[in-house]
Amino acid sequence: MVQEGFTFPTHIPLEQLLAPCKKTRGKKGRITRPQNAFILYRKDLQDKIKDENPDADFKEISRIAGNRWKHEVDHVKNNYTLLATLGGLVHQDLFPNYKYQPR
Repeated sequence: MVQEGFTFPTHIPLEQLLAPCKKTRGKKGRITRPQNAFILYRKDLQDKIKDENPDADFKEISRIAGNRWKHEVDHVKNNYTLLATLGGLVHQDLFPNYKYQPR
């Protein structure tokens, strides 16, 4: 991905990164919410963190990703925010009647 003259590489293909989550919690067939910037960041870095910490479980990977996100530079955060916006548009195309309804 190119933005303002520099390249922003992702660790996994964009199609896979922006794909909506296939797993659902609760009732089956429920449409999941669009992914936010941090979720995309965590999803992109999950395999890298797992390679660095082979014994880390899901909770530990999320903690490490959260700590890295907190200290990440603004232009990287902005790129994931842009990807989250694009993911939201993809989600809107796939599920045009979706409306977030908190419980």
